Amino acid sequence: MRTIHAAALLLASLLSAAPIKAQAEDFYRGKTVTFIIGYGPGGGVDSASRLIVRHLARFIPGKPEIIPQNMEGAGGVIAGNHLGKRATGDGLTIGLPGRSWFVEGVVKSPGVTFDPTKFSYVGSTGVNNTMLYVRGDLNIATPEDLKKYPQKIPAAGIGAGTSTVTIPNMLAEYGYPLRTVLGYNSSARSLLALEQGEVGAYFTPEDSFSKRPDLVEKRVVIPILQSKRMTPGMPVLADLVPAKDQAVLSLFTAYDDTGLMVVGPPGIPADRLDILRKAFIEMCNDADFRKDAATAGEPVGAPIPAPELEKIIERLAAAATPEVVSEYRRLGQAK
Repeated sequence: MRTIHAAALLLASLLSAAPIKAQAEDFYRGKTVTFIIGYGPGGGVDSASRLIVRHLARFIPGKPEIIPQNMEGAGGVIAGNHLGKRATGDGLTIGLPGRSWFVEGVVKSPGVTFDPTKFSYVGSTGVNNTMLYVRGDLNIATPEDLKKYPQKIPAAGIGAGTSTVTIPNMLAEYGYPLRTVLGYNSSARSLLALEQGEVGAYFTPEDSFSKRPDLVEKRVVIPILQSKRMTPGMPVLADLVPAKDQAVLSLFTAYDDTGLMVVGPPGIPADRLDILRKAFIEMCNDADFRKDAATAGEPVGAPIPAPELEKIIERLAAAATPEVVSEYRRLGQAK
């Protein structure tokens, strides 16, 4: 009798779960999803976001319309604040705030209202490699050449606390003649400043040049340093940083491990979040998506599932001691 009773309970639970699952899968039919983009039009974050917007709906049951909305400012923090506090966690608002925005939440920077451990993580298209680019007419081919350069070189800074500022500041303390200049709110504006000679250096991910590959091909800019060991023969940033500064460096370059993360507000119902997560991974592995990415010059590696992203964020938060945070904030200001 106990076996029969247990089987009956199991059958009843499965039957009751089926309508709930069907209801969740039908939720997006006829709906509109707003996709928040934390940077202005034309840069790497915007291009990657719009690639996702073009494809993601195909993999969401009900095929909702997805509308991109640029919400630039403070290196993605403004978009992060919106998603973390103002947007409703009903599954109809998701976004890609930027690259390093979540670190500002980890270190609790002024003006940040979100907690990065509370977001509804959807997924990432894969890891990044970030490089220090310098203008070709400076005749600098290596970090050693840079260190010997006789004048300060202005480096484009998107926002205080972003790696566009923190890494040049850190290198400057080791004798590399870099001076960060704020006021460039997107990669597109920074690349234009590089092209026009307004600045001479820029620390940015490779895909920032997806819309302007000619700048690299024509050697208007030259990469001389990378954050991950991905390009053979190119020096690696961590090898130039002493052991005492490795912990803060891990905060500066954390977005290389997380890639471009799509997130939603806290509290998205589990069934809807599961739908978004599954759709995202299917999209990343889709041949048409990857072909479109290649055509647009957008690097797409192995997708990073949401649970893995959550673990990375939790580790960062645990490692952000007061001493590390203090150093992070000091180096995050333009000088």
